[in-house]
Amino acid sequence: MTSTSTRSGRASGAESEHEETERTLRADARRNRLRVLQAAAELLAERSVDASIDEIAARAGVGVGTVYRNFPTKDALFRALLEERMRPLIAGAEAAARADDPGDAFVGFIRHVSDEFGDYKAMADAMAASGFDLDTAKREVSASLFEAMSALFERAQRAGRVRPDVSFSDVCAMMIGLGHADPSIMDGAQRSRCVALVCDSLLVDARSVLPRTDERAGAHVTAR
Repeated sequence: MTSTSTRSGRASGAESEHEETERTLRADARRNRLRVLQAAAELLAERSVDASIDEIAARAGVGVGTVYRNFPTKDALFRALLEERMRPLIAGAEAAARADDPGDAFVGFIRHVSDEFGDYKAMADAMAASGFDLDTAKREVSASLFEAMSALFERAQRAGRVRPDVSFSDVCAMMIGLGHADPSIMDGAQRSRCVALVCDSLLVDARSVLPRTDERAGAHVTAR
C-alpha cells in the first residue's frame, strides 16, 4: 500500500511539473508573438515595405524561425497586426455601450478611434504597398468592431443624444474619410478640430469648443 501511494504521489508530482512547464512555454510563446507584432508595427511605420523578416526578428529579440512559426507568410503577419489593432477597439466599444451616458461615451469613442486611425495609417499604407489585400482583410477583421460600434451608436440614438435622421452608415463614412486623410496636411490638432465638427453634425443640440490649431487636446462638446 505504501509503495503504491508513493508511486502515485511521484506520478502526480511529475504531471504537475509537466503542466507547469507547459504553462511556462505557452506564456513564453505568447510573449514572443506579441514582441514580433510590436516590432513589425514599428518597422512598417519607420521603413514601410523595406522592413524584412530578419529585421523584424532582430528588433523583437527572437530568432527568424520564431517569426515564421507564428506567421508563416507576411500576409499572415499583416493580418495578425490588424487583429491586434482591432482587439482593444472592440473591447472599448463594448465598454462604451454600457456607460451611464451613451452620448458622451459615443463621442469619446469616436475621438479614440480617430486617434487610432491616424496612427494606423502609415502601417496600413505599408501593407497595401507590399501587395497585401488590405481591403479584404479589413472587412473581415473589422466586422466585430463595426458590430460593437453599431450597438453603441444605437444606444446613443435611443437616448436622444444622436440625431434621429443620422444612420450608422453616415458615421462610418465620416470616420473612413478622416482615417484616409493625409497626415502631411492634417496633424493631430487639425484632426481634433475635424472630429469635433463631425460630432457636432451627429449630435442633437451640441456645439464643440474647437481646440486651437496648435493644441492636440480633443474638443469639449457642450449643449447649446
